[in-house]
Amino acid sequence: MIKNQIWLTKSYLAYLAKAKTRYKVHSPFVFDLVENVLKDKAKYPEYRKIETYKKKVCHSKTIIETVDFGARTKSKRYTTSMEKVGDIVKRRSQHKKQARLLYRLSRHFQPQNILEFGTAAGFSTAYIKAPVPQSKMFTMEGCPNLAEVASHNLKELKITNTEIRTGDFGVTLPGVLKNFEKLDFVFFDGNHRRKPTLDYYNRCVELAHENTLFIFDDIHWSPGMEDAWNTVKKDERVSVSLDIFWFGLVFFRKGIIKQDFIIRY
Repeated sequence: MIKNQIWLTKSYLAYLAKAKTRYKVHSPFVFDLVENVLKDKAKYPEYRKIETYKKKVCHSKTIIETVDFGARTKSKRYTTSMEKVGDIVKRRSQHKKQARLLYRLSRHFQPQNILEFGTAAGFSTAYIKAPVPQSKMFTMEGCPNLAEVASHNLKELKITNTEIRTGDFGVTLPGVLKNFEKLDFVFFDGNHRRKPTLDYYNRCVELAHENTLFIFDDIHWSPGMEDAWNTVKKDERVSVSLDIFWFGLVFFRKGIIKQDFIIRY
């Protein structure tokens, strides 16, 4: 844990040294994205709705058995533990700043075919889905008990047209992808390891198109995740990448020069 915090601190300082403000961005597409999405300070009503309910769930003392297939399992295939739902929400949900950005990205690009890796308690799902209620969304969660919690939360928030699939992502993903002819918006979370991340990317990118957005969570979480992010950026199919430290955004736009941006956010 201490090593990870040291790594994150070093990575963040390196990010700050390289990051540009929107005034130094010369790509019209990226400037518009930064100005109208990343810097958007509007108080959308969905923020209050989701965050008020989330605050309530954070006090839940209900205990469930959780299963984790992600990076915290280290050499094991998975780990289990007994945890309070409130503690899980506090630890595993996106911070408000990042969660609200997911909402704005979805609102801006209006995706109709959405895939999420890592449902957790369903709050990131809600932020992504709220601006596009008629879209089709599949979200995957490794822990069945946590998926039940997410399902309940989404119903309480009146988030519809969303299917939760449970199990190891590597096993679940092929079946989930059969439900899509194309992918407009993919949020990669839930397994912060190099090899699985690249495997998921390589499977999903086959369904990407010119207007697709891929979002990678915690791209600087570890050396392995940084390596995965750098590998994705180098893919010749990727035309634009944005590093905003906590998230990495990837676009497949045609007719523009391939560029990588590090943006202060």
